[in-house]
Amino acid sequence: HLDEIEVFGPHEPAKNLALNQPANQSSISQWSTGKDSVQSIDWRKRVVEILAHSRGLVADLKESGLDADRDLIAIEEMQAKLDAEPPREVGEKDYFAARWLQRSLTLRNPLLDFDSILFVKRVPGSYSHMSDQYYGWWSRPGGGLYILRDFQSDSRAVECISESFTEPGSFLRPTLSYDATKVLFAWCKHYPDLADEKDKLNKDHVPEDAFYQLFEMDLDGSGVRQLTHGKYDNFDGRYLPDGKIVFLSTRRGQALQCGFESAQKTLETANLPDSYVRCGGGPERPVAVYTLHTMDPDGGNLCAISPFENFEWTPSVANDGTLLYSRWDYVDRYNMPFMGLWRTNPDGSNARIVYGNFTRAPHCTFEPRSIPGSDKIIFTASGHHAQTMGSLVLIDPAVGTEGDDPITRLTPEVPFPEIEGWPDSFYANPWPLSERYHLVSWARERVVREGQLRAPNGMGLYLFDAEGNMELLHRDPEIGSECPIPIRPRETPPILANGSGPNSDMKGRFLISDVYSGLPNVEEGEIQNLRVVAVPAKTQPTMDSPKLGITKDDPGKCVLGTVPVEKDGSAYFEVPAGVIVFFQVLDRQGMAIQTMRTTTHVQPGQTLSCIGCHEPRLKAPPVKQALASLRVPSKIEPGPEGSWPLRFDRLIQPVLDQHCVSCHNQEGEDPKAASFNLASASAYDSLVNFGTPSLNDHVKNRYLEGRSIAGEGAARTSALLSMVMDPEGHEGVFLDDESLERFIVWIDTYAQRAGSFSPEQENELVAMRHKWRDLLKE
Repeated sequence: HLDEIEVFGPHEPAKNLALNQPANQSSISQWSTGKDSVQSIDWRKRVVEILAHSRGLVADLKESGLDADRDLIAIEEMQAKLDAEPPREVGEKDYFAARWLQRSLTLRNPLLDFDSILFVKRVPGSYSHMSDQYYGWWSRPGGGLYILRDFQSDSRAVECISESFTEPGSFLRPTLSYDATKVLFAWCKHYPDLADEKDKLNKDHVPEDAFYQLFEMDLDGSGVRQLTHGKYDNFDGRYLPDGKIVFLSTRRGQALQCGFESAQKTLETANLPDSYVRCGGGPERPVAVYTLHTMDPDGGNLCAISPFENFEWTPSVANDGTLLYSRWDYVDRYNMPFMGLWRTNPDGSNARIVYGNFTRAPHCTFEPRSIPGSDKIIFTASGHHAQTMGSLVLIDPAVGTEGDDPITRLTPEVPFPEIEGWPDSFYANPWPLSERYHLVSWARERVVREGQLRAPNGMGLYLFDAEGNMELLHRDPEIGSECPIPIRPRETPPILANGSGPNSDMKGRFLISDVYSGLPNVEEGEIQNLRVVAVPAKTQPTMDSPKLGITKDDPGKCVLGTVPVEKDGSAYFEVPAGVIVFFQVLDRQGMAIQTMRTTTHVQPGQTLSCIGCHEPRLKAPPVKQALASLRVPSKIEPGPEGSWPLRFDRLIQPVLDQHCVSCHNQEGEDPKAASFNLASASAYDSLVNFGTPSLNDHVKNRYLEGRSIAGEGAARTSALLSMVMDPEGHEGVFLDDESLERFIVWIDTYAQRAGSFSPEQENELVAMRHKWRDLLKE
């Protein structure tokens, strides 16, 4: 079937005769594919459905104390015409009469106690990916900030408030102050040739105003002031209850320890290198990590409140004053899903999962917002290789943190993008008015995946209800309209006490009540220590470069060391603040029983407590006092040489050279031993592929499963370790305790060649050991 054709005749050669004409002809070409014919519309059925819904709207209005008697009379008059004998033909005219009545009732909803809506007009960026969509170099020009006035009346008007921005550029995701007097937004200038730049790593090739920067202005468009600067993308600014601003920024950079000091360096140097995603990119497409930052209202006192080494998205301030946001957790696991919903305090303390640490569908839990007067949260379920768009989901955190039980799919007709298919329509930017009613953006177009370009005019503004009804509020046929926000003052959430100490005190503490909680099959007394592993950010833009280990997106790792676990399962220890870490619980032999697949951190001066190891998130803490809390916090006991920073050639190769290489080398006398070459050039590949299961098999299987299984850690199930720990030895060779510890540490950290991404980062990790010496037991 021909959807779009051009036909030109001899009399007017430049005129397309087919323009705006119905495409009702079909090709008979053998390469054409047929389409279903247009179905006739059952107007009677549609009118009946509209009248039924309208009766419900009348009941809602009356329940709210509003007069809707005339509307009910009009509904019953329409119904009487439908029921008249003999039955008459019902057509398009009847449908529109019913729809106008339905629209009038919908827009009288008492929740619409505002007459104007702030929104943005924009052309979606040219790169369709959950990460790249917010980089200035992929922007497309057009649009601005607008106010839709008197949207409930027939005299509604659209006013541009960003006319002072005269350069071609792109506006991004605005917000409104709590008193509805100021607008916070991001803008970048568009450079037509920048997307094709082959070396975007060199920031000399990218003008500063090509990066998204945060601006603030008064609601009437006056008083424009730029709040951020530098060659970093800064966007998604949100007002905090105490007057500060939280936002996302790529200025997290390559710092090993993030906080006030690391952020200040980005003010001193405007073009510091970024950190990057582990699973894609390159010089022509650097996928720079952006994370949570805060600043004062004037842009001062900049602080990186999250040291997370991967992406964080779409923050909002919840009803209780905490921050809701999404983050990408894939420590030693598959990178496609696990963009879960998280919560943190405005100072970056106490980051914790809300939903989806192990749930694979949807891929992304973007744009979370608290429902007014409710503990529930709405979010947009998006795809990995797509921009922020998809299905609307309501979650009740009190029900659980994983799977289907806590969620209600408000738009079940729209599959979760990518993991369930590619829908033909999608939602975005929900602004909840209640659990039932939401302002949204919506488009009837197929979700565009990576490598494809979105239509410039797909999105429009709608009022959506949870029964699946929508009412158009505004649509521009030339450009998309997004991010509707009611213009009215709103209640300021409570100001939470700052849980952080002074920025000069860059250390904190963890208190774990009972590591056995969440490990039901582990006997008390089995766990002796916790291993603490730091995760440095990736400093190279290309996937699997340098090659750290077995998978193509291994994280950086630096084994800080171990801390003791008391007989009641409690642990209390100090760690450097502003550093991302994960824990492993260790048995008597120092082997991992369980490994975290996410990371955590503390802020300066903070003590962060948790119940146990993978315990249910809704479980109450024990009433008993943890033994570890009765003493001073433990210091970390560093591991063997070659574990900080992680280096196979320093951790394992010295053991091989001392005990193994004399036989296991390509020139050895025994052909069988020589075939298992443990000389430095071949040792790594030989070891990771040895036995059943091999380390290669174990790591890849756990990577795909996305979680560790208690009691089945890499070392505890390793055929290689079983051989070297054989009490009868191997050909007369017995490894000492230190050599065994080296093997255990290497295997349990997933047998990587290295744990840093560059010599410079490795040297910095070495320097950190001296900087953090007061936290170490040496």
